[in-house]
Amino acid sequence: MKPVFLLLCLANVLFFFWQFHFGALTPATDRSSGLPPILLVEERDAARRGAAISQVLDRNTAALQRLAAPDLLLPSQPQRLAGVTGAAEKKPLRPAAVKHEPVRINCYEAGPFADDAELQRWLKGKPLVSAQSFYRETAVPADYQVYYPAAKDAEQSRINKMMLQAKGIADIWMVPEGELKGALSLGVFVEKDRALSFREQLAARGIRAELRQRSKTRQALFVRFGASRAMAGGVAQQRVPTADCD
Repeated sequence: MKPVFLLLCLANVLFFFWQFHFGALTPATDRSSGLPPILLVEERDAARRGAAISQVLDRNTAALQRLAAPDLLLPSQPQRLAGVTGAAEKKPLRPAAVKHEPVRINCYEAGPFADDAELQRWLKGKPLVSAQSFYRETAVPADYQVYYPAAKDAEQSRINKMMLQAKGIADIWMVPEGELKGALSLGVFVEKDRALSFREQLAARGIRAELRQRSKTRQALFVRFGASRAMAGGVAQQRVPTADCD
């Protein structure tokens, strides 16, 4: 085996020198000629167009950079609406002043009241500016009178009285004065229902009698008060001159 190994080593050494002698291990040199490369017409036109486009892009890029440079250096400004000045932006809008109309106080009169206790109950809880009670003579219902209308003359009055007596009416009294002077009074009642019932009985006998409410005067309790409106409460009220509440 040893002689074979030595023989192989010798063969390798001989092969190495043989390759070195013939230049197999020497780096290859570029043997290209110094002539310029051949350029086709289409390649030349394409190269020219590319160069022109590149120049245009370079000019536009430089112009955009020059325009953008000042904006980058300046501080940012808040956007403003068209037509709005700087002074208007600084001053806040003030709300419109609400105009309050003054409350008008009127003078009213209410009554009559049965007594002071009834008046105090009516005044309780009402928003009055002022209140002053007073007494005044006033007409109040007294009774109800059933009568036969007055005749045009004395003769006709006598005939009417005879007709009433003939129909069973004995209590007949002639009114001597006033707005019913000459009328024949047939009855006086305190309650209105009884007076109406009697008049219906007369109508059943063919007698067309009339009914009126008679009044009398007495001192009645009233109140004058100042307020923006009339008050509720079921009592008669009327507006009077403002000076009456002073």
